[in-house]
Parts: sequence; structure tokens; C-alpha cells
Amino acid sequence: MNIGDRVRLLHYTQEGIITNFLPDNLVEIEIEDGFKIPVLKQEVVLIAKEEKIVFRERRKEEEVSATPVVSAETGFFLAFLPINDKQLSVYLINNTDIDILFNFGEVRDTNYYGLAAGHLTKRSSQKVTEANLDKFDKWSPLLVQAIFFKAGFTSLKEPLIRKFTFSAATFFKSKGKAPLLDKECHLFQIDQKIVSVNPEQIKESIAERQTATAPANVSAPAAKNIAPAGLPKQPRQMEIDLHIEQLTKDYGKMNAAQMLELQLKAFETALDRAILEAYDEIIFIHGVGNGTLRNEIHRQLSKHPNIAYYKDARKEKFGYGATQAKIK
Repeated sequence: MNIGDRVRLLHYTQEGIITNFLPDNLVEIEIEDGFKIPVLKQEVVLIAKEEKIVFRERRKEEEVSATPVVSAETGFFLAFLPINDKQLSVYLINNTDIDILFNFGEVRDTNYYGLAAGHLTKRSSQKVTEANLDKFDKWSPLLVQAIFFKAGFTSLKEPLIRKFTFSAATFFKSKGKAPLLDKECHLFQIDQKIVSVNPEQIKESIAERQTATAPANVSAPAAKNIAPAGLPKQPRQMEIDLHIEQLTKDYGKMNAAQMLELQLKAFETALDRAILEAYDEIIFIHGVGNGTLRNEIHRQLSKHPNIAYYKDARKEKFGYGATQAKIK
């Protein structure tokens, strides 16, 4: 199921459009009278495409009836469909009932490089370019511009401009079944409502947390690493202490499973941040203990697509209680 899909409620007569995915296995459905209701996923079923053909005449009668027919106004996607293990086809997908005029290209420094433009009719898709995974770290940001059109009276939709700058931490976790293509892709919703954030507040919050939680013997990662003239540049390195007492003051109330869960969550958060902020290396200080945390960290690093290799960190500094990972 995707935003914009037409569905029928299993135990009622209503049909509607998926407008949002909610917590607790719920989906938000806009039904014919314009109301949006939360429904359990297992209580709705997708309306088959073939139904449009079989019941075409009946639907024409419904469209001219007094009851308004609900239409999907959101569901515009950017999809990366694998061709093989190295190449991807890039599609724009219009899973709405509105026509979309689009402009698609790359942002190269301060310039724009156009790749495709065209007209996406409702419930249609178009291939706009191809991408190479071998050059993922060199991808330019992608820019999508769109104007929406629907004949007759309708609510006014403002033109849309959306810029996508991909990081490994988000791109490779974005898998889903693309609407219309009906295949597994790396999928991104273009017309998703964006919550505005204040970058300065985020920076201040991160700085405050680092000051409050960083142990005295662990240095906070520097924003820049500038080597003296004539000397090779040192790799940007992040350190994260995963000892439970460094992560929470309430560890005395936790059992072993809860402690491990919190430590692994801190490990994943730190790794994603190191990749996102383009660090060269990250050191996880996990201690020796019974080896459970160390083994799980090594297991996750061994299959992570953005880790070149990992090894025990410097024994003279950490003993056998730390792991150093090299980021691709």
C-alpha cells in the first residue's frame, strides 16, 4: 500500500484514498464525503486495477451522481528501480488523480542541469534517467519541480519544488514497493509534507548533549581536521562510549536485555551520524564484558554497505574493549 492508493473497507461500504500512514498499524483513509478516518491496515483492501475496466460504465454513472467522488491529490514519488547490482533506473510516479507537469534535473554547484521534463497523466509513471551505485558518493542533488492540473473546480495546489540530497544512512533504508511499477525500489515521496526545522537549534541541542554526556577521557569529534602544512591530512574520527553508565543514569533499574537494546540503539545512531557527516572512521568503546555487545556490533558492521572494514581499536589505549570501523 502507498499514499494515493484506492482502497475499500472490508466491513463497510465505503471506498477511499490512503492519505497517511499512522502508528499502531493504522492508515488514514479519506472517504467519499471528505472525512479522513483511521483504519487498521488489515481492515482495508486495495481496489484492483482490472475493476476499473470491468465496471467502467457503472463508474461513469457514479461520477455524474450527486455523491462526490473522492480523488487522490497526494502520491507523487521518486523511485530508484534496480537494473542489476550496480545500475538503477530512476522513475517519477504519479499515483494521484491529478495531472502533473514536471521538470527534473541535477544541482551541480550553483548551476542546474536539466535531465527530463514532461507530462505525467494521473496514475502513470515515466523513466527520467539512470544512476550508478558505484558512484553513489558522487551523486549530485536531484531537483524536482511540479505544477498540478485537474479540469473543473478543485482546490488550488501550489507549484512544488523539492530537492533531494541523498546519504547512505537514509537511501539504503528506503526500500518499498513502488505504486504502479509494483516492484521493490528505493522509494521517496516527493509531495510529502515537510516539517520545517531550525538548523541552529539542532546544532545547539547537539552541542549541549555532547557537553553534558561526553566522558572526560573521550574527546568530542572535531568539526574539521586540518593538518599542518606539509603533513598528510589525518582521518576525521568519531568516538562513542557505549558503556551503559554513559548512556543513562537509570541503568540500575534495567535488566541485561534492556541495557543491550539501549546500547545497540546508541551504536546505530552514532554510525548513521558518522556516515551522514562524512567521517572517515568511528570507534565504538564497548568494553570487554561477556562479549555480547561486541559480537553484535561486529555482526552489524560486517554486513553494513558503508563499512569498508573494522578491527580492534588501539590496544594500548582501549585494551580489547573497542572496535574501530572504516567508513567507505
